[in-house]
Amino acid sequence: MLYVLLKPIAVGLIKLYHRVEVYGREHVDPKHPHIVVSNHVSNLDPIYLAAFYPRPLSFMAKKELFQNPWLAWLIRALGAFPVDRAGRDLTAIRTALRRLKEGRSIGLFPEGTRSRSFAESAFKEGAAYFSIKSGVPVLPAALFGTGEAMPKGKRGIRPAKVRIVFGSPLFPRPGETPAAFAERIKAALQALLQDGAARGWKSYPEEGREAPSGGGTRDAEGL
Repeated sequence: MLYVLLKPIAVGLIKLYHRVEVYGREHVDPKHPHIVVSNHVSNLDPIYLAAFYPRPLSFMAKKELFQNPWLAWLIRALGAFPVDRAGRDLTAIRTALRRLKEGRSIGLFPEGTRSRSFAESAFKEGAAYFSIKSGVPVLPAALFGTGEAMPKGKRGIRPAKVRIVFGSPLFPRPGETPAAFAERIKAALQALLQDGAARGWKSYPEEGREAPSGGGTRDAEGL
């Protein structure tokens, strides 16, 4: 499987170029699937989440990425599947639920697109719906530094420090609606982002600020 072959290479390259720190590994049970949700700042986000999440991770990706035949082949081989963000895409919904029922993990960005600040009002209910339907818990994850490593609209990867924080898994409560569960997911993700901000970590790039230079790698928990 291409995913299995490329993952250790990706992890090695990221380690060589970035000072990566990963927190919250104790919240991630590698024996069970999750619906991984994260803030979305950079095109690097799915790569970094997949690299440091311990199971294969399939991302729901915007259908526009599949218009290029070569790119479509690559991201499909890596487990991604398309979604039409313009409406309720029943094919994407069925694909996500099928993969979860097969014991696979999926990744979602509830904001729907990359954003320079946390798009609270745009937060979608998809992860909550999938969790209620499948029984698979939602795993919130906060990314810090990817927006400086590769800002939206820029090319090339800068040697910015990257931190990934996994929160506690969230399970739907009996009788809970997708809207109510989505609010809890959003609050958990916001709490991770606020905790990082209190430590001086930047989850979103500052206007006009260049990423710091320098390489090296270390992991908060010994990668």
